[in-house]
Amino acid sequence: MRFDLLGRDGLARRGVIEIDEQEYPTPTLATIGTEKLRVECKGPRLTYENISEPGGLRVSGSSFFDTDSHEEGAIRVGFRGSPYSDARTDKSGFVFLDNISSIMLDSSRFVEQIVKVKSSNSLLKPLLCSVAGFPHRLAFLAYCGVDVIDTIPLVMAARNGQYLTNHGIIDASSIKEMPCSCEACESDRRDLDHLLRHNQSAAESEMRLVRHAIDHGKLRELVESRVRCDPWLVQNLRLMDITAYQLQEMHAPIKGAPFHAGSKESLNRPDITRWKMRIQERYHRPEGTRILVLIPCSARKPYSLSKSHKRFREAILTSGKAPIVHEVIVTSPLGIVPRELELFYPAKDYDIPVTGHWDRDEKHMVQELVSWLVSSEKYDLVISHLGDEQEPVNSSISDFVDTSGGDPGSRDSLNRLQEVLRDFDVDDRGPVRRSRNLEELRSICRFQFGPAGNALCDGAAIMGRWPNVRMVRDGQQIGMLTAERGMISLTLEGGKVLADAGSYRVEIDDFKPKGNLFAVGVKKADGEIRIGDDVAIVHGKEVRAVGVARMSPVEMELAQRGEAVHIRHAA
Repeated sequence: MRFDLLGRDGLARRGVIEIDEQEYPTPTLATIGTEKLRVECKGPRLTYENISEPGGLRVSGSSFFDTDSHEEGAIRVGFRGSPYSDARTDKSGFVFLDNISSIMLDSSRFVEQIVKVKSSNSLLKPLLCSVAGFPHRLAFLAYCGVDVIDTIPLVMAARNGQYLTNHGIIDASSIKEMPCSCEACESDRRDLDHLLRHNQSAAESEMRLVRHAIDHGKLRELVESRVRCDPWLVQNLRLMDITAYQLQEMHAPIKGAPFHAGSKESLNRPDITRWKMRIQERYHRPEGTRILVLIPCSARKPYSLSKSHKRFREAILTSGKAPIVHEVIVTSPLGIVPRELELFYPAKDYDIPVTGHWDRDEKHMVQELVSWLVSSEKYDLVISHLGDEQEPVNSSISDFVDTSGGDPGSRDSLNRLQEVLRDFDVDDRGPVRRSRNLEELRSICRFQFGPAGNALCDGAAIMGRWPNVRMVRDGQQIGMLTAERGMISLTLEGGKVLADAGSYRVEIDDFKPKGNLFAVGVKKADGEIRIGDDVAIVHGKEVRAVGVARMSPVEMELAQRGEAVHIRHAA
């Protein structure tokens, strides 16, 4: 058996599994096959050991029976986590979720099993899950990193007269009109054979949708829509976000696909939680800013292109105090977005339903972050120019001026904002500004690279028109910010600065990369690296290339195949 990973979306993987020279795309269904139940399938077939079928998986025999007759070289898998099954995990090449039948309704144990498997040296092996794969669960199981799911539940459901869909289980006898147009449903029959064929078709269709979602970085959205029909799935997803955040965050790309934050679970997406944590761990206001202006978000992203934000900006510019004003957007689900970070994922890549009513979790989230910002950054003046966000935000801070009256876009409120800014007395306590663009770029660098971001900006100058600017030091370009990517893209010189700071390094053997860097050549990767990060490729103290990480750091160190870093510049 061979298992190659081709793409990732968090813990979920897209790959190819090869069995007996037959290839199957993963995640995939392993379809149970017996002499009486012969269902067509696109993935490997799961058979008993006395049925020999090329490209299939054999269920391991029970310890109650003689196992000496096992076919040599057959790939055998465990069955239902039974203590009487000979799992032979050391020979099969698979990793299994232990005792899945007993932990299906125990969310804590389920999450513990996922963390255990995905934190081990078996991370790169295909993960098989048995007796759990109803169609409405496939997206969540793939989200947790399961690669092969058997169809035993489809057979069990058919025998029990259950009609399966991607949004739950229906009693087949209660259906007046078949809601599916598959061949089995077109016959309008409810017997075992037709129910099983429909259940298989529903599962296959959902699995294809899961693979599509992984390919486009949209699996989390699909999962959030699917879990609504099953309390077990909801509590598992919530516990994954709470107790397995570190594991999920390590595998979550630093720049993902645009998404809709349409449910309560969206507040705790790993990439959103990372944003809120990085704000508190890495963020500092641009040097020279003295006045904080809190403003609402807009439907259009980036915010600065919206009509409302253009009006806010016009009032600030007209006041004459723009160089010392720091604009911070208050929004759900991110909490706060400093203006200079509005291009950084996910600030310009999310969309939310707007009702004008904030629930308790949203209120608490923005209160915590606004309170942190005001207390830690020590502004001389705080202005609240908010709409629906006014009540929770204003209640979390004490010394501020409200200029909006709850209607930030009105002409009266914009005039008040302009007047309050104009009347602010600027004293001589330090410089008003050195270079506002450079300081905003420094904020981006810190947010992206941590403390090493300061080193990138020391002694640098900016060339170009914001936000498409180049960072230049001693006549050499070290990096570039573009509106499309929203992050700093490093040159070889910029990679040297990172390496000297001891951050975002991938250490390789003694060779000079030609083309992209593959995992087989990686010796060590710094733990802060995330998929999509710019990294320096080093051997000893020599920087030999810079590029974009395609794997998590732990995967780079474990893998023997696959692209670890997509190289942009090489020495």
